[in-house]
Amino acid sequence: MITYQSKNSWQRPLLIALIGSAVVGTGVWWFAGHSGPDATTPVSTTASEPMAAATGSMATPATPALAVSTDPTVLSDGRPSDLAPGVWSALEKAMTNKPQLKPEVDKVLSYMRYQRSFEQWQSLEDARDAQQRHQLAQSLLNQMPDRLAKGEFSLSEALMMTTVLLSDLEPDEKKREQQIDEWGKKMALTAPQPMDDAQVQADQQRVEDMRILPVLLAESPNPDPAKVQQALEERSRISR
Repeated sequence: MITYQSKNSWQRPLLIALIGSAVVGTGVWWFAGHSGPDATTPVSTTASEPMAAATGSMATPATPALAVSTDPTVLSDGRPSDLAPGVWSALEKAMTNKPQLKPEVDKVLSYMRYQRSFEQWQSLEDARDAQQRHQLAQSLLNQMPDRLAKGEFSLSEALMMTTVLLSDLEPDEKKREQQIDEWGKKMALTAPQPMDDAQVQADQQRVEDMRILPVLLAESPNPDPAKVQQALEERSRISR
């Protein structure tokens, strides 16, 4: 578990988020798209094994919901090239029934692509081209405040992920701690800070509810359109 030595005021609620919640427990859990006893995977704070099992069913379904590419093109039928046909069909039906849901679809796909990029960064752990890995880590890090503001991650998750990425980007421990401190301040200004255990749990529950649709899209190459629309409507209701 990550702890911080400095006493800056912004860190107190973050420490509550890290250690005070029964949801978060003794570490931040990265939602892996599973159900059952393997639904959570501890996040490591070292570069050697960050979020090692974060891929979940999204990474290895029989037909992935998203292809590995994070720079998709739009095909002639309007489908993004990195999206499975059956998944796009279900989303398209939902948008046809309720066009106002399209912005939420865009958010969901953006979140799934971010997760893909994180998986790609993990796969580069032993790559000789450290520059490529670092460029990807920096891109992931730069996106974190905006994704925190959108409610894709809880504050404690965002801080832990930031620490993991910086462990790869900055080898000097003192410099890394300073950067973690600076990023923590930035993120504390981005999202409301949970001040007690109940609020931490409520925030975590909301984040998990936001992930119901991405998991549904990853579980099958042909998800049920009715379930997709229902999950999309609920996500739109709680989305920032």
